[in-house]
Amino acid sequence: MRNYKRQVLLFFVLQLSLQEVHAKLQPTKAIDEKETAVGKREVKEEKVRQNDFAITFYKQNYLFPLYYTSSPYAQVYQGNTPEDETVKKTEISYQLSFKIPLWKDIASSHSSLYVAYTQLSFWQAYNKVAFFRSNDFEPEIFCTNEVAWKLMGDWSINAINVGAVHASNGFGSSQERVWNRLYVETVVSNPRWMFTLRPWYVLRDGSYRKFNPDMADHMGYGIATAAYKLSRQVFTLQGHGFIEKRGRYKTGILSYSFPMTSQLNGFIQVFSGYGQSLIEYNHYTNGVGVGLLLNDLI
Repeated sequence: MRNYKRQVLLFFVLQLSLQEVHAKLQPTKAIDEKETAVGKREVKEEKVRQNDFAITFYKQNYLFPLYYTSSPYAQVYQGNTPEDETVKKTEISYQLSFKIPLWKDIASSHSSLYVAYTQLSFWQAYNKVAFFRSNDFEPEIFCTNEVAWKLMGDWSINAINVGAVHASNGFGSSQERVWNRLYVETVVSNPRWMFTLRPWYVLRDGSYRKFNPDMADHMGYGIATAAYKLSRQVFTLQGHGFIEKRGRYKTGILSYSFPMTSQLNGFIQVFSGYGQSLIEYNHYTNGVGVGLLLNDLI
């Protein structure tokens, strides 16, 4: 319990420090944040956020009617599927992700407190007996600090976020996978590009040590994201594990979205590495999905 109190205290100290820095460090030149890739997304979200508790998209929301995994971790599912079904390589996958503001413009500042929820699922819909081989649940609380710090050319730091995130698959047995993290995320963009860097601190509590004591070795201590927007097409690359263990467990996720209607995009994603789902955090595999996307990162 004492360790958790320290982590909560650390969370608030980081947040207060960022607010103090933001108050003192102002951009040397005025920046029109609406012209950056992140700013354009914020303009769209602001139309929805007129309601103080409006729900908006957070991470990518997508559906893959066809998702192919080259080598599912068959061993981990043995004896744990309906009628002892074998996990098929082709399935349905989807991700749901949204956020809700709890406190906007804290103390008349540019900081706001949010809660968010993300769920990633892999559904063996094409098996004889359909079942979910994996559901990953990720509730999160974070404070976003809009800073608008000028960099070179048309680049600027848009936000620095401080958050705490829990992730687990809810199995509650030997298949349980769970970890809790604190993070600081920096968001940088210009009119076409966005980069984010999110290093995190892993809380090695009792559940972590019991079910997955080496998860951080395979999933890394942070994730980096790069996104490029060309008209309504978006190319995204995410990576983790490239530094830890000399890149032994490096992982990359490449995505491409393109417009189909005014509200719906086609979506293709390629995965290569570790942690396709929490239950397979220590298993290397490759996957590709083709489907539909509701929202992108920029």
